[in-house]
Amino acid sequence: MNPDLPVDPDTARERVLEELSKQEYDDSPGFIDWLLATIDAWLTDLLDGIDGSSTAQAAIAIAVVLLLAVVVFLLLRRTGLIRRGASLGVAPELDAEPVLSGAQLREAAHAAITEGRLDDGAVLALRALVRDLEERTLLDVVAGMTSHEAATAAGLAFPELEGRLRQGAAAFDTAAYSVRSVRPKQAEDLLRLAEFIAESSPDLSRLEATTAPASDPFAEPEQAGRRA
Repeated sequence: MNPDLPVDPDTARERVLEELSKQEYDDSPGFIDWLLATIDAWLTDLLDGIDGSSTAQAAIAIAVVLLLAVVVFLLLRRTGLIRRGASLGVAPELDAEPVLSGAQLREAAHAAITEGRLDDGAVLALRALVRDLEERTLLDVVAGMTSHEAATAAGLAFPELEGRLRQGAAAFDTAAYSVRSVRPKQAEDLLRLAEFIAESSPDLSRLEATTAPASDPFAEPEQAGRRA
């Protein structure tokens, strides 16, 4: 394609989406620099091919610039490169210090939700749930554990709550990392889930089945009716 020719908005949009959809750019360290350089090159090529006396071409250029701005913003927000500011008042790590009991974290979550700090409340509620399971030796919390990893592990002990645990993990991620805030119902549901699990008995049969060591295929079978 000749870069000197004007580009219509549909073609420009297809080119932007085609480039930005490539997976290799999602986590690369130089993603922002690459993105800005690519946009600058496209705009330069486009503006160089526009005749200043053409109102139609000038309108196309403005439309393309606006479209690029919207696409870049949506992409950065979706990939998590645009994060919330300092609105979260509690640590989002599941093993954050100081180590509080599950009951203490539930009380803190309830207070935060009552005060309207929904994101803090959702984060504290999941931390309370995880801490309670750790206290009951139903979950091994490791540094860097994600909310979905914790939810999957908790689902082994409470299989009937797997769906609610996944929803709770999604609410935690929204509260801790998204530009959006959780809804009041999401925070309240997550706290109720933490309270319910704290008072419920786990399904130990399934938990033991998933953690039982595999049998040794090379072990000799025990002989029946051995002679004395």
